[in-house]
Amino acid sequence: MPDEAKKKPTKEELLAAFKKDQKAADSLRLAMVTSVEQWKKQYHGEPYGNEQKGKSELVSRDIKRQDEWQHASIKDPFVSHSDIIKCNPVTFEDRQAATQNELVLNTQFTRQFPRYKFMTDVIKLYYAEGTVIVKTSWDYEDQTEEVEMPLWAPDPITGSPIQVDTQLVKQLKVLRNRPDASICRIADVFLDPTAEGDFDRSQFIIHRYESDISSLRKAGKYKNLKKLAMNLARDAGDDFDPTDETDFVFEDQARKKIIVYEYWGNYDIENTGIAEPIVCTWCNDVIIQLESNPYPGQELPFLILANNSIPFKLYGEANAELIGDNQKVTTAIKRGILDNMANSNNAQKGIRNGALDILNKKRFLNGKNFEFNGSTQDFYEGSYNNIPNSVFSVLEVVNNETESMLGVKSFTGGISGNHLGSTATSARGAMDAVSVRRLDIVRNIAENLLKPLMRKWMAYNSEFLSEEEVIRITNEEFVNIRRDDLKGMIDIQIEVSTSEDNSAKAQELSFLLQTLGQEMDQGMRTLLMSQIAKLNKMPDLAKQLEEYQPQPDPFAEKMKELEVRGKEAEIEERLSRARENEVDIRAKSARAALDEARAREIGVNADLKDQEFIRKAEGTDFEEKMVEKSFDRETQAGLKEIDRLTKN
Repeated sequence: MPDEAKKKPTKEELLAAFKKDQKAADSLRLAMVTSVEQWKKQYHGEPYGNEQKGKSELVSRDIKRQDEWQHASIKDPFVSHSDIIKCNPVTFEDRQAATQNELVLNTQFTRQFPRYKFMTDVIKLYYAEGTVIVKTSWDYEDQTEEVEMPLWAPDPITGSPIQVDTQLVKQLKVLRNRPDASICRIADVFLDPTAEGDFDRSQFIIHRYESDISSLRKAGKYKNLKKLAMNLARDAGDDFDPTDETDFVFEDQARKKIIVYEYWGNYDIENTGIAEPIVCTWCNDVIIQLESNPYPGQELPFLILANNSIPFKLYGEANAELIGDNQKVTTAIKRGILDNMANSNNAQKGIRNGALDILNKKRFLNGKNFEFNGSTQDFYEGSYNNIPNSVFSVLEVVNNETESMLGVKSFTGGISGNHLGSTATSARGAMDAVSVRRLDIVRNIAENLLKPLMRKWMAYNSEFLSEEEVIRITNEEFVNIRRDDLKGMIDIQIEVSTSEDNSAKAQELSFLLQTLGQEMDQGMRTLLMSQIAKLNKMPDLAKQLEEYQPQPDPFAEKMKELEVRGKEAEIEERLSRARENEVDIRAKSARAALDEARAREIGVNADLKDQEFIRKAEGTDFEEKMVEKSFDRETQAGLKEIDRLTKN
């Protein structure tokens, strides 16, 4: 028993289990397909089925008209310029990786991917069907080609290598190596009914699509194709379902369309009790692929974008669900107007009996001059019946309600701010509501489709991109992208804005430039002008303004040079005068000091003379001389005594 419990399920058992999941999800798919078919009928204005013969069968296309009015403005932020993706690093270590991711993603999305058609289809389905399902993948194709390479041999004399011959060498040439994304039909996708509105909680998703034996063989990842071809030849292609609404069928087996089913999800194929992410592909009950999920993180390679998303549901609602009743009311009113006009006696003419004889009656009917008896009141000219003004009032009310619910401003008046007041503020409030609604749609597409798509592409690049991919940035600059550098915690930011936002920002910058332009630095003025050009969708002009360097006028430059020289000469003259003044000051200071010294010397001499006079008058000099003579006599006597004693 334990060995049987651990026995792996066979391919037949796995296929039966996958088909059981498909059957369980089919009820949810059919309910959505039914709603989508009804919405698409209203979107394209198909007849309701209550038309009567002889009466108008017009169907007003209000839903499609609302879509067309705002389709261009919703798509413009995603296709207007080539650098809509900004990658911000979470940490300083991710700065280089963020820069390289930004270069790679912008190149892949704006240059290598048909983004215009992709965004057009996304927005069309967003309005018409309410839900857009996108499948991501990696597009890789190569071919082996023979290249003539030189054959080298050493020179017998010098020993240096020389070319002696050529040889053919097989080389692998990569034709395509990039991420891809495609839109799936809602009728071909089976979603997990237990996800409860959160696609990340889905345990599986099944995608059904058309292919052929040739494409499957060319992919190079499928097995059992011979068995599949034998089954298809025996069953004569009974598995074909013309979902593309065409009856054309290829006669050759290689191109004959077949239905392929891909099961992406979690399943315990090893019977270990733990479900693992796997992918299983089968066609005509033949499994041609069964392996682990090859994508990074083993996440489901699908994205879902919902319009007017409903809580706890994966699918969204089309605009027909919101304004379908209004379109029916408009259709009824327009049909009544047309039936009223069709049943009128317009262009019919009537005459009173006896007013014209036979000859003049012929002339009257042929448009010639005629004679008649009586007055002009005897002739009657038919015309259309008068339509009450209340009909057009109701039609306008319904149209305004439709535009208010969708937040669309039409070309013929459309949303009004009268209910807010007859002021400029009320009109601006109505226009702001339109801009907010439009910006909300753009953000929904960016947050729930493009940003997750770019994150998946970034993960795919880190896993499948070749070791070094040269991404062309400009005509002169090339940046080498290493696969290891594409990993990291990167925050993806997609620049989205509506034309109203850009116009408002451009007006504010223009007002700032007009107000402070004269006092502003030239570099700051150039910066503001460049930003205004970017907001007005003129990237070439913005780049030229950023790189613009004004050419100097030779005459003006010469005058500036002469003016500078004159100022320098004037400054030098003032400096020399200052130096002369310093010399004069020092000379005057020296003379003043000399005069002061002479004055002190004169004063000292005068004091000495006064002192000498006083000493003489008091006899002090005489006494000092007498004392000095007495001292000299005593000294002489002492010396003589010393000599005497010395001789003895």
